[in-house]
Amino acid sequence: MTDSTTVISVSSLDPLTFPLYGTRLIEASAGTGKTYTIASLFIRLLLGHGGNNAHQKPLTVEQILVVTFTEAATAELRSRIRERIQQVRLAFLQGTSDDPFTQALIEQTQDLQLAIRLLRFAELQMDEAAIYTIHGFCQRMLMQNAFESGSLFQQSLLEDDSKLLLQSCNDFWRSHFYDLSTPLSELIFSYWQNPQQLKDELRSCLSRQELQFLPQITNFDFKEKYESSLQAIDEIKQSWIKDEDDYFDIISHSDVSKRSYTKKNLPNWLDEVSLWAFQSDYSLTLPKNLFKFSQKTLDEKTPKGAKPVHPVFAQIEALLAEDLSLKNTLLIKATNWVRTHLQSSKQMQMLLGFDDLLTRLDDALQHSADNHLAEQIKAAYPVALIDEFQDTDPVQYRIFQTVYQADAPQMEADKSTGLFMIGDPKQAIYSFRGADIFTYMQARQNVSAHYSLDYNYRSSEEMIDAANAFFNYCPAPFIYKDDIPFIAVKAPAIKRKKLVIENKD
Repeated sequence: MTDSTTVISVSSLDPLTFPLYGTRLIEASAGTGKTYTIASLFIRLLLGHGGNNAHQKPLTVEQILVVTFTEAATAELRSRIRERIQQVRLAFLQGTSDDPFTQALIEQTQDLQLAIRLLRFAELQMDEAAIYTIHGFCQRMLMQNAFESGSLFQQSLLEDDSKLLLQSCNDFWRSHFYDLSTPLSELIFSYWQNPQQLKDELRSCLSRQELQFLPQITNFDFKEKYESSLQAIDEIKQSWIKDEDDYFDIISHSDVSKRSYTKKNLPNWLDEVSLWAFQSDYSLTLPKNLFKFSQKTLDEKTPKGAKPVHPVFAQIEALLAEDLSLKNTLLIKATNWVRTHLQSSKQMQMLLGFDDLLTRLDDALQHSADNHLAEQIKAAYPVALIDEFQDTDPVQYRIFQTVYQADAPQMEADKSTGLFMIGDPKQAIYSFRGADIFTYMQARQNVSAHYSLDYNYRSSEEMIDAANAFFNYCPAPFIYKDDIPFIAVKAPAIKRKKLVIENKD
């Protein structure tokens, strides 16, 4: 997270003067012409346009890497870029254009015939364009660099690994749960009734290699933990029963808040705990109101005066601080066990899942001698445009950071390479889409050159003004005001078609 005293300045992006090198972050709200901008930068890279802001040399469509996150977005980007190349080439042939960007290109291009030939060549080569999903890009890099990445030459891509995952969960279930005592089996059954339910809960954990579990657990012997938890509960029960008749007097004669510990509530809470204490069972479930008799709670409810004190209250406080449940222990144990066995199963069958593509390439890049693999990828794709960057995760970000040396000081002035990350930070909050808001915030902090697209071409002026007013009303509408500020967009001075609904009813 950035220091709250550090204010990152954001420049308005001009597609004609945007520097086509270095590491740059482009923040684009919905409807601000993101795809149009990507296509514009793509065309400038093809033409070597820009003077001091140009790339080192004109590039071909195979050298400009464009990465997005779905097959549909990839197909649309490829189609839109091809269409823009055709439109710009025809405008160059005619010598004039109604589009201000294209007209400026015409006026600033010294050799129109060369530019037309470059665009025609690009148009013919668009089927070879390096426009991929993140998984498609990783798969291609692993195949093309099999020796450097340590990958097998013949590996099949497994689009759905749910069957293999269920098999691993079945194996875990059989090897860990079949010989348990009835009470412990019943406890685990209360968490998951079958391996399928365990698989559903593990799915999100398995795909996140960077995941850290809290609280941290080091002892994964869940049978031993179950017995020790039962013993701790039994000790509390015995202690409670020993002085059961004293607690009402101790609490009622203290200065504890009588608005909380009323004459009606206190006897009911005491009866609830006593009933539990006299029961002999093998459950780890605690009474709902046991915390009312924790020394910590009683102290908090006694702002001044004599506090109710008894050794059992301190015992209860210590018990409640423990994680008695076995669920976290089993979840972490199952995550590590299933992940290892799933990978072994895939290796035996020479299979790769979508998540494996990313982790394999990331691992190969981190362990490549003299950064050789990263240099090879950068030589093949001197410039990368990462679309929908708000949907990235730590592994994806590290891949591109490693390839393009995004945090190296000399990267900013190196005109031979460029990494442009394009996204809407306001959408980085959607974790259900795989986005990682903290990865985006880290990337934003690492990059010194920030740009924004300032005009919304999709909505009416009134709608834009209303949205701006709504979000400007709150000082930090996205909580992290220094990392995800609200930047108001403007309505361009263009005539808009009106939406008319013909409904006779």
